[in-house]
Amino acid sequence: MKTLDQPNQNVSFLADEGMLKDYQERIKSYSKRAQEVLNIFTYDNGLIKGSNPFANVALASKHLALPSQVLHDSELNPEFFRGNYEDLGLVLKTNGDSSFKNNNPDAKKLYEQLKKRGITPSEENPVMISLRGLGLEADKSHYGLMHKLTDETEIVQAPELSYQNNGRKFSRTDERGIPIFDEDGTRTFYARKDGLDGFCLWGLVLDSNWFWFWYWALDDSGADGKVAVAKNYSKE
Repeated sequence: MKTLDQPNQNVSFLADEGMLKDYQERIKSYSKRAQEVLNIFTYDNGLIKGSNPFANVALASKHLALPSQVLHDSELNPEFFRGNYEDLGLVLKTNGDSSFKNNNPDAKKLYEQLKKRGITPSEENPVMISLRGLGLEADKSHYGLMHKLTDETEIVQAPELSYQNNGRKFSRTDERGIPIFDEDGTRTFYARKDGLDGFCLWGLVLDSNWFWFWYWALDDSGADGKVAVAKNYSKE
């Protein structure tokens, strides 16, 4: 698997054109709507560009970097990440999503799976789910797909991810990849009150601020999106 690496760090950007071509053939087995959600990548300037929480899982679930790895590396080498966004995971706060109906089926399905593991997301104590290790299953909902937990999925429940901390500053994250809030921080954390959101790191090109933020349209993608993978990925 070809990647764009940074010196002495753990996270790389996916840069394998052959892997992308195989993926583009593989997703033809999905429904028309699911293909629209998944077929978002381009290969340009030696990199795979584009990112969303469905496509990244379908392309490279077992290779993806964990949120903590991306956040840690971005603190040590911010220039590698500047001008890009990286999808890190999903954040679930409630059983369903009443304010953004498109996410309601996925939110309910994930809530049910978490409850079976003895974990109850809430507005006060949200759950972050890594994209690494997630699976997908076909569905007739808005996206044509839903996320499925596996034994490889990392799950972190943390009150720091609640809406009560929306707009707070931080510069560092802890070993879980959760912000350590600091009023003098250079990064800003944004959160929605309820529902299911994508979780993303975005470094602005001409701004010192970095945003670790939510977004509710899980099929959104842009050319500044990159697929962050861990250097200790499987060679399979």
